[in-house]
Amino acid sequence: MIAAAALLVLLGLGLFVGGILTGLTTLYWACVAVCVVAAVLLVLARRQVDAPPRATAATAPAATHPLASATPVTAGGAAVQRAEAADAPATPPGATTPAAPVAPGPPQDLPDPPVEEVEVTDLLLVVDLTDEVLVIDEHPRYHLAGCVHLAGRTTIPLPLDEARADGFTPCAVCAPDRNLAERARARKAAGST
Repeated sequence: MIAAAALLVLLGLGLFVGGILTGLTTLYWACVAVCVVAAVLLVLARRQVDAPPRATAATAPAATHPLASATPVTAGGAAVQRAEAADAPATPPGATTPAAPVAPGPPQDLPDPPVEEVEVTDLLLVVDLTDEVLVIDEHPRYHLAGCVHLAGRTTIPLPLDEARADGFTPCAVCAPDRNLAERARARKAAGST
């Protein structure tokens, strides 16, 4: 979709130049129409990237009750498990069932955080920075040390410019671009005094 939007922007540029050379207002309007279509494609591509994956019956968590049915019930796009009343033993009113023991193990895999919304002024500062950020293999975001999404995971340190060049995007939770831009401003202020 992004490639199609880029081609439409180039077509719009050609129409604009053609409008300047010929003086035809229809070429200007065609340029506007093409650019609007390109903008719609870019918005759709952004939503597709930011959209959380939809849960399916195959990826739904297993039921916590040992007698719960494995029959998935779909509610609002998310698959959930329900216990079959006929299979479960009757529990007297007021009685509680003991909680299932939690086995120690690796932390639960958190979903990827959303992409940080970066101010243009911050983006201009961080685009060439080589400050270290942390990435997790097979995950699209880069983080600062201490981010909750790094807990219990193996991280790979990368220079920020390399992480961006490799296609990683900033985490909205730890906001690396905003924080690194503030650090760069502080370094410039300290260097100019």
